[in-house]
Amino acid sequence: MALAMLAEIPALTAEEYETVVRKVNEAGSPAGALVHVGGPIEGGYRVLEVWETREAADAFYGSDLYRDATASITTEPRIVMTWPVHGLDNGTGWRPANPAKPSA
Repeated sequence: MALAMLAEIPALTAEEYETVVRKVNEAGSPAGALVHVGGPIEGGYRVLEVWETREAADAFYGSDLYRDATASITTEPRIVMTWPVHGLDNGTGWRPANPAKPSA
């Protein structure tokens, strides 16, 4: 099942955020990433992500790519909440977040 994650990163600046996002996406979006939205809040940044599965999110956050991209960041993200995603509209119209796969 798809997973949404809301996180806050204290003391993160716009420049640091953009540096991380650019490094992460140099070769395209990470495997399993469906949506990433980030913006400033008082005292840092807030990020909302949607992943195809929890396993995809865990794989990314445990990857060398993530570690390398965030190596210069001194604060850890605080996960505010996660929840299962039933539907998704990324600007192309609503669809189930995990459509049934056809049988082989």
